[in-house]
Amino acid sequence: MIVDKQGVRGVFLTSMLKSRHRRTLASPAQGDLTMTTATAPVESITLVADGVSLAARIARPVGTSRALILAVHGGTYDSEYFQVSDDSLLTIAPVLGYTVVAVDRPGYGGSADVAADRLGFDEQAKILTAAMDGLAASLDLPVVLVGHSIGGMLALLVAASSSTPRGIEVSGLGELWQPGIREMWGGLRGDAPSIALPPEAHAGVMLGPEGTYPASAIARDGELLRPMPMPELYDVVDWADRLPTVGAAVTVQVRLTFAEHDHIWRADDEAMAAVARHFTAAPFATTLMTGVGHSIELHHLARAYVLSQLSFVEQAIA
Repeated sequence: MIVDKQGVRGVFLTSMLKSRHRRTLASPAQGDLTMTTATAPVESITLVADGVSLAARIARPVGTSRALILAVHGGTYDSEYFQVSDDSLLTIAPVLGYTVVAVDRPGYGGSADVAADRLGFDEQAKILTAAMDGLAASLDLPVVLVGHSIGGMLALLVAASSSTPRGIEVSGLGELWQPGIREMWGGLRGDAPSIALPPEAHAGVMLGPEGTYPASAIARDGELLRPMPMPELYDVVDWADRLPTVGAAVTVQVRLTFAEHDHIWRADDEAMAAVARHFTAAPFATTLMTGVGHSIELHHLARAYVLSQLSFVEQAIA
């Protein structure tokens, strides 16, 4: 299946999001986010899970695979988020011996035509669980979930009701919102099928301060930008209320990476402790990654983050 790179554009206007960045371009010498070298090929595949067809990208190692990493993107992105550059998960992990499958979640990219009644968190978690179980059976590999933002929330929901994953590595989520952000997102909920965020405002939320990301990252973020299905917007606004129950149900090891400059979730000691207290049945660790914003993979330290993810994967499957 060919992944739809553009998505379906909704209508969205707001004055509450303000860009913090200048729109600039970089040469390769300045460090941009274009693919420059060939490594393991990334193929497009279709997964049939719980009666739904999902588009996905798969990258495999040349030799025997050590594990399957199921990567789940966040809101306003699709699976291309994990193939942003040579420093991305789909590029690095296969070289080090891991198979990666990055799905287009229901409502995004090549999975944009999934029915609206299956776009809420619970239905998406059912679909992703079926996809994970099918992949685990067909590939006969241990599975570790990697999730960004809403994708991390869904990964936790999957693990709360499944014994398949060996571990979960997530970023871009928490319990304590930055001031005013939850209210802002709540004010965007409505009857439209989706919302589309202005590119510069989106980059202003997803990226850290200037100097933490390549100059090309603002334009790259705009290329990755997709509309957010309305059902998941409703659910993400209520995430903090649901986290205590979800966390208590997870029994596999979890690592939650907080971004120092996350404009959506607080990343201070109180915020880390607030999340950790809910994971009473699972080995749980938090880590703070300095020098990055909400979308870590768009920053200079993307490679360092991916390597730390793979270190977690190796520990999870040991």
